[in-house]
Amino acid sequence: MTYARFLPAAALVLALGAVQPALAGGSFVCPAQPAAGTVAAQVKAALPTGDALDKPAALGNAVTGLKAAGISPVVIVNDLIATYCPLVAADTVMTDAQKATAVTRFAARVTRTVYAMEGADEIILDIGFPPAVVSAIDAKASAAGVSQEAWIQGTINAALK
Repeated sequence: MTYARFLPAAALVLALGAVQPALAGGSFVCPAQPAAGTVAAQVKAALPTGDALDKPAALGNAVTGLKAAGISPVVIVNDLIATYCPLVAADTVMTDAQKATAVTRFAARVTRTVYAMEGADEIILDIGFPPAVVSAIDAKASAAGVSQEAWIQGTINAALK
């Protein structure tokens, strides 16, 4: 049995768990700092400026560049999260709960992006839908005999043509 398939889930659990205790004491703090050295400099330089969640293509390009430089997926995930967290922590507008949510969302996106790119050249987007829309998607996908994901992808591909 190979444990490689469990690495993405383990990395995500560690990243998400690290943010939650930061709120236990009452104020948001980043649980880890990026590693020092050349790899940290490469990761920091690769991270898109501004809110990286709003720039999935730039985040995907950053991951591709870091992988091409020979940096392991686990280091990429950990260091991207550790580099992003202080940017969120410095935001004076967000509440501590909003900061934790932002870092958690980023951790999830980075983990999926890094590991999805292991076998494909795709970028995964997270899109929230209201329950009524999810019900409609379920109905359409079921009627077409495909998964929600396949139906959404087919609909978007058709709309882009």
